[in-house]
Amino acid sequence: MEPIEHTVGLVAQLTGISVRTLHHYDEVGLLRPSGRSATGYRLYSNTDLERLQRILFYRELDLGLDDIASVLNDPNLSDEDHLRRQHDLLRERIARHRAMVALIDKELAARKAGIALTPAERLEVFGGDRLIDSADEAERRWGHTPEFAQRRERTAHYSKQDWLDIRTEQREIHQGLADAMHAGTPADDQTVMELAERQRLHLERWFHDCDYDTHRRLAEEYRANRRLGLNYDDMASGLSRYIHDAILANCRHREGH
Repeated sequence: MEPIEHTVGLVAQLTGISVRTLHHYDEVGLLRPSGRSATGYRLYSNTDLERLQRILFYRELDLGLDDIASVLNDPNLSDEDHLRRQHDLLRERIARHRAMVALIDKELAARKAGIALTPAERLEVFGGDRLIDSADEAERRWGHTPEFAQRRERTAHYSKQDWLDIRTEQREIHQGLADAMHAGTPADDQTVMELAERQRLHLERWFHDCDYDTHRRLAEEYRANRRLGLNYDDMASGLSRYIHDAILANCRHREGH
């Protein structure tokens, strides 16, 4: 016969739950002790402790006491069935937590990028999270620059409509450059240089001060195919180099070189 040797106080100490909780589990029939001492104190067997372990595990997974009782009292469920159920519930919780971490990461990245929009608004404006995903890289590369600080300060106050206007302007400029490239128009053609100037003024209006030296530095980033250059080449192969050449030609033209 299995010894009944664990007092309610010892069980509470071993499991970290209160004596009052153990009394409640007894009262509702969830965990009845297998015996009583001569003075009437509850005594728990090892089998009782195994049941308590399952109860605590299911409680950790947010099951209610009635649901736990129903599961534990089901005669068709073996110990292995309980382990599989707990395994599945844990995997579901892990998946939920990972999804929550991913959402928090997106929010932190959006704040780094200076985008004060809700996730739904970001999806509507940007059509995805590519811009947000690149925020860490942008901060690593340019976080020490005054342009980055200025950009973040400005964009932190932009509304959804501001961002929609920005995206519309960007698409018009970039599509114009892509069309010119496909048409074989030289990068130093007057019409192409006008588009490069529009891009510079767009950056200066919406994001940060952008004189011709700054625009040249950005052009080098495009040519190196970093981040924005990748976006341009997604639109049309070779567009990042074409925009680079157009910007440099426009800078020389505007400065009279």
